[in-house]
Amino acid sequence: MTKLRIFAALLCAAMCYGCLYAATITGHTVNKANGSHIPYLTIILAGTTYGTNSDETGHFRLENVRAGRYTIEVSGIGFVSQRKSIDVKGTVNVNFELSEDIMMLEQVVVTGNKSEVKRRNSSTLVSVLSNKVFDMVGASCLADGLSYQPGVRVENDCQNCGFTQVRINGLDGHYSQILMDSRPVYSALTGVYGLEQIPANMIERVEVIRGGGSALFGSSSIGGTVNIITRDPIINSAEAAHTVTSQGVSGALDNNTTVNASLVSDNHRAGMMVYGQNRDRSGYDHDSDGFTEIPMLKSQTVGSALSCAQATFRACRSSIMA
Repeated sequence: MTKLRIFAALLCAAMCYGCLYAATITGHTVNKANGSHIPYLTIILAGTTYGTNSDETGHFRLENVRAGRYTIEVSGIGFVSQRKSIDVKGTVNVNFELSEDIMMLEQVVVTGNKSEVKRRNSSTLVSVLSNKVFDMVGASCLADGLSYQPGVRVENDCQNCGFTQVRINGLDGHYSQILMDSRPVYSALTGVYGLEQIPANMIERVEVIRGGGSALFGSSSIGGTVNIITRDPIINSAEAAHTVTSQGVSGALDNNTTVNASLVSDNHRAGMMVYGQNRDRSGYDHDSDGFTEIPMLKSQTVGSALSCAQATFRACRSSIMA
């Protein structure tokens, strides 16, 4: 009899405990502007470990939630986070209409000390120039694309030697630090003579930091820093292109031939990418005074990038350019 009473008490306790965690939260997330469902947003109960994501249709479901009062929060990239207070008992349906975050104030900037801060709280503004911009403007080299960044000016400074330099905050080219994959492998002279020797087909993106940063990026970073991020081998691919650009109506042509190829292993842990460029540009004398406004250029560039992932969070990478 005593055992039966103990069993009954345990059964009642288990039923009561199950009732506490029998609540379910369901709902959906939609775009306030057009009413379309938003997939893959993060939904959490503030102050708890309960959370989930909205599915591809924008709906979500949280099960086995203990009854009580909670604050539920929805967040995602490109949308303003939203919170609601709800009383959970049984099945509760809660829906969200999120506004688009046009200003993207919550972007993250990784600084030289490897600590991440929100973009609006960062003392150093990083402007990013993607390779899509280089493609859209038909850029052949780094110098052709840098002109599309605010606070950056690319100009020809000498009619005799015809060098191209980048000015950041109005300072000469040798006051700008050129980085390759965040490493200062280029000297200050590259900011004056080397901008047209870096082909656009090897560039994944370019990060431009305006303002002094010598303590982080090198002694030449007085006017600013240009960080060139090269392409990674992601998929097996190969491409070749040839463009001909006419400079004015003088018949001066710029012939540019580029080749890219990448090869990755079956498990995507190792890969190699090779790229090459052959450029032949005729000199352009606009006013026929014997001095070319755009100098003649003959250059050949060959390079490779190797990468291997040794573990989940460890990777090695090397780049070679000649």
